[in-house]
Amino acid sequence: MKYAKLLLILAAVSFISAAAILAGGPAAADIATVHPQYKMLDSDGRNVLDSGNPVSTMQTCGQCHDTEFIASHSYHGDAGLSSMTQPGATDSGRPWDTSSGWFGDWNPITYRYLSPQGDRLIDLGTAAWIETLGFRHSGGGPAVTSREGTPLEDVSVVANDPETHVLDMGSGAVVPWDWSGSGVEEPNCFLCHIPHPDQQSRVEALEAGQFEWADTATLYGTGIVSKAVDGTWTWNPGAFDEDGKLSAQHVQIQAPTNDNCGICHGVVHSGDTPLAAVGSALNGWATLTTGQVFSGQRISDSALNLANKQELNRAWDIHAERLVSCTDCHHSLNNPVYLQTELISSLRLDVRREDFSDYLTRPSHNLAKGRSAQGTLAYEFDYTMRTCDSCHETEKAHDWLPYADRHLEQIACETCHIPAMYEAAAGQYDWTVIHIDGSPITIPRGVEGPVDDVASLITGYEPVVLERIGEDGSTRLAPYNLVSSWFWVYGDPARPVRQLDLERAFLDGDSYRPEILEVFDGDGDGLLSDKELSIDNDAKEAAVAGRLQSLGLTNPRIDAEIQPYSVSHGVTGGDFATRDCTTCHTKDSRITDPMLLAAYVPGGVAPHFVADSNTEAAGSIETAKDGTLWYRPSTSGTSIAVLGSTAGGWIDWVGWFLLAMTFIGIAVHGALRLIFTRRLRKVHPATELVHIYEPYERFWHWLQAAAIIILIITGAIIHWPGWVGTTSFTKLVITHNVVAAILVANALLSIIWHVASGAIRSYIPRPRGFFDQAVQQTLFYVKGIFQGEPHPFEKDVRHKMNPLQQMTYVVILNVLLPLQMLTGIVIWGAQHWSSVTASLGGLGFLLPIHSLIAWLFASFVILHVYLTTTGATPLAAIRAMISGWEVIEVHEEVVT
Repeated sequence: MKYAKLLLILAAVSFISAAAILAGGPAAADIATVHPQYKMLDSDGRNVLDSGNPVSTMQTCGQCHDTEFIASHSYHGDAGLSSMTQPGATDSGRPWDTSSGWFGDWNPITYRYLSPQGDRLIDLGTAAWIETLGFRHSGGGPAVTSREGTPLEDVSVVANDPETHVLDMGSGAVVPWDWSGSGVEEPNCFLCHIPHPDQQSRVEALEAGQFEWADTATLYGTGIVSKAVDGTWTWNPGAFDEDGKLSAQHVQIQAPTNDNCGICHGVVHSGDTPLAAVGSALNGWATLTTGQVFSGQRISDSALNLANKQELNRAWDIHAERLVSCTDCHHSLNNPVYLQTELISSLRLDVRREDFSDYLTRPSHNLAKGRSAQGTLAYEFDYTMRTCDSCHETEKAHDWLPYADRHLEQIACETCHIPAMYEAAAGQYDWTVIHIDGSPITIPRGVEGPVDDVASLITGYEPVVLERIGEDGSTRLAPYNLVSSWFWVYGDPARPVRQLDLERAFLDGDSYRPEILEVFDGDGDGLLSDKELSIDNDAKEAAVAGRLQSLGLTNPRIDAEIQPYSVSHGVTGGDFATRDCTTCHTKDSRITDPMLLAAYVPGGVAPHFVADSNTEAAGSIETAKDGTLWYRPSTSGTSIAVLGSTAGGWIDWVGWFLLAMTFIGIAVHGALRLIFTRRLRKVHPATELVHIYEPYERFWHWLQAAAIIILIITGAIIHWPGWVGTTSFTKLVITHNVVAAILVANALLSIIWHVASGAIRSYIPRPRGFFDQAVQQTLFYVKGIFQGEPHPFEKDVRHKMNPLQQMTYVVILNVLLPLQMLTGIVIWGAQHWSSVTASLGGLGFLLPIHSLIAWLFASFVILHVYLTTTGATPLAAIRAMISGWEVIEVHEEVVT
C-alpha cells in the first residue's frame, strides 16, 4: 500500500512540475515536493535530532529504498573501485593507472595520482584522494570501502599503505590517517535529489577531512542544518515535526534535474538570467574540457564576451531549448518507462514491465551511457543510451542530402550538428614547470586572454574530427577537443613526479630557487614570465632533471600525451548545422582541418594519444615553423574516403602528369608534322571513298563518346566539388549516375551487336605477325609520317583498325572499361551494400582506382581525337564516323 501511495505521489509531482513549466511558473525544484516525510537518521539508525551526528543516507533513505542495492548498482559511486587492477594493466597504457574510473585513472588536468599499493613514494592515498578529487565523486564506493573490499574504518594500519596513510604536503612526510576521526562519505543522495545542493560546503568538508559530514554539508541552505563559526554543524529543530520527521516544507526530494547533473559534469543554465559561467575543474568539468554548455538560452543573450555574439541567435543546445533533460537519455537502466526487453519473435512490442513500486524500492543507479573518449568507466554499460535515431527520423530530415544513408553510416550526427563550440576549453597543460603557487602553465583554446577574465574575448573553436569506434568495431567521424599535456616521470616502471617534488625542485619558499632562476630568467629581473617558464633548451631541461635527481628520483624525463574529449552537447539545427557539401568535400575539408595541440613543445617531446580513447587517430603530429604543434587528421589509409578531400592525392599527381605528357606529346608531334609537311614535296596517295561504319556503329560510338566526356566532366566536379554549390552538386551526382547507367547499357548492347554482326573481328588482333605489324605501325607514327610515307596498313570494312588500335582497344574494352564500371557500381552502391564495398577494399581503395582510370580515359580521349587527324585527310576519320563513308589510301602514289 505504501508503494502505491508513493507511486501516486510521484505522479502528482510530475503533473504539477509539468503544469508549472508549461504555465511559465517555477520548475519542480522551486515548488514544494510531495515526497513523504521521513526521519533523518545517523549511521546507528538514531534520529540526528537526538544524536547530533551527521546524517547517514544509507540509513535515512534505507527506510523506504534498498540502499545496499543502490550503492552496489552505481558506477558513479563505484568510480572504478570494482575494476582495480595492478598498475599498468589498464587500457590507458599508463604504467601508474590502476582502474578505468576516476578512482585510479590519472588525469593531467588535476595531475595528482592515486598511488598504487607497494609504491616507494606516495602521492595520493585514499583519504587524500577523497580530499583532493572527491569533488567529482558522489560518495560511496572508494569513499567507504577499501580496495580489498573492507570498510575503510576497519582497515588495519600498515606502514606506507596508501589506504591508511597520506602525504603531508607541508613536511613531505607520510603519516597515518585516522578513519575513525574522519569517518567515511556515504553515497550522497542529496547531491542529485534536492533542488539546490551546496556543493561548495560539501567540498569544504571533504578538503577538511570531515568526510562523514560531507553529506550533511550538502544540505546547507535548506534550513535543515546550520554551520557555526568554528565549522561545526548543528541540526535545526524547527525543520522537524513533533514526530521527529522532516517537516513537509523541508522535504525537497526530487528526481535528478539538469542542474544536479551539472554539478559534476558541466555548466548547465536555465532561466532568463544571462549566462556568465565558464568551466572549471571544480564546477563544470565538461565545459572546461570541451566548452560544452547545456542551456536553452540563446547564445546572443548570454553575458559572455563572445566574438560575433550578435550573429549567434541560437540556443547553446537545442535539446535543452526543447526541454529535454539529462535523464531522458541517461536514465536508470531498470526504469520501467525506458526498459527495453528481448522480444519474442512473434511480438512487435512486449508491454510487460517491472512493477513501478519495485523500481522505486530498488532503482538502479547504473545509468544509460554511450562511449566517450574520456568516459572509460563501466565498459559493461557502454552503448546502453538512446541514440539520435531513437528519437529522430534521420532519413526524412536528410532527404536533401546525396547518399544520405552513406553519410549517416560514416558520420556521427554530432559532426554536422555541433560544427563549432562557443566557449573556451582546455588546450595545453605544461607540468614540466610550475608557477610560484604550484600550478602549471595552461594555454586554453578559444579565448584571447585568461579564461577567468570577463574582458577576455571568447572566440570558441572548431572541434577536430576523428574516427570514433562503435560497438561493432565500425568507425564514424565525430567531433573532439584534444587536450595535450607534458609532465615529468621518473623510475621504472614510470610514475609522474609528485607535485610536492616539483615544488621542491623549483621553489624555495615563496620564490624560485637560484639554480632555476639562473637558467630560466632570460631578462635577469628575478621573475619568471610564462614565456621564460618553458623548457625550450637543453640547459633548462638539465637543470630541472638535476634538481629532481637530487631529490632521489631516478631517471627523470619528460613524457607527453594527448587526450581526446568527445563533444556531445551544444547541438544545433537549421542554418547553424553543417549543410554545405563544400565544408567537407574540398581540399580544405573540415574533416582534415588541423587542431592546435601546443603553443610550444616542452623539451621537444612529441606527445602520443592515450590508448583507451575509443578513437582512431590516423593523422599526423606536425611542428610548424613558428614552433607550434598541430594534429592534422587524415583519412588516408582508413576505411573512410571523402570525395574532394582525400580521393586524389598521388593519384591526381599521376593523372595530371599523364595529361601533361599527352598534351606535350601531341604538341611536339603535331608541330613536327607541320614542319616536315611544308618541307617535303607534295605527295598524294591514291584514295577512294569506302563505306566503313554502319549506322549502329556510329550511334554507339557517339553515344559512348558523349557519355565518357560527360562522366569525365561530372566526375571531375564530384572529385573537386568546391566548384559548385550544394544543389548543383546533388544534380551533378544524379547526372553522373544516370550517364554511367547509359554507358553501361550502351556497352552491353554494343557487345551483342558486334558479336552478332561479326564486326567484333576488327577488334581482335591476329597472333601471326602481330608484333612485327605493331612495330611497323609504331615506326610510321614516330618516323614515316614525317617523311610523307603512306600508312602501312590499308583500311577497309573488315580491317578498320591498325595493330596499335587493336591493342589499345583490347586493354580499354577488356580491362579499363569493365574495371571502371565495376568500381563505379560498387562506389555507387556503397550505401546499400557496404559489406560488399568493404570486402573489395572499401572506398579508400576503390576511389583511387576509379580516379586513376578516369585520368587514363581523359588522356585517351585527347590522344584519340588527335590521332584521327593522321588519316588520308585531317578530318577524314571524323567525317566517316558521322556519315559512315571514309576516304582511305589505296597505296598508289601520284607525284605532282
